Amino acid sequence: MNGLNLAAPTHLTEALRTNMSGGKTVRQLLAEAGAKIPFMAMDELSGRLDRRPNDLVIVDVREKDAFEAGRVPGAVHLPRGQLELRVNEMLPDPSVEILTVCEFGKVSTLAAATLRELGFLRATALDGGMAAWREAGRAIET
Repeated sequence: MNGLNLAAPTHLTEALRTNMSGGKTVRQLLAEAGAKIPFMAMDELSGRLDRRPNDLVIVDVREKDAFEAGRVPGAVHLPRGQLELRVNEMLPDPSVEILTVCEFGKVSTLAAATLRELGFLRATALDGGMAAWREAGRAIET
């Protein structure tokens, strides 16, 4: 069988790890996180940016190169990999309303759920992420 050079089935590694350890799949983690947080629609964010851009902290959790290439106007950069370590430094007020943004809305969902677990109870995620924001022709800051 090894001589056939067949590719491993999609998600086999994740399935094996999950079955062997009793852990969760990425899909399960996203579903759980999505059930814990609200999502903000692009139209709502666009309206809020037009009316009062300073009543919401927009946290872009993408990597630096993606952030610098274009972001929601007024967004601050806090990569997902540093969120837990730097959140208190960057967001000292846990009562502030936070909107997390990533490329497709998945990483920001996990980030918003984590922020809520850390006591930032007004954390939400942008529905659809930057990809949908760009596709809709919304304003981009560089």
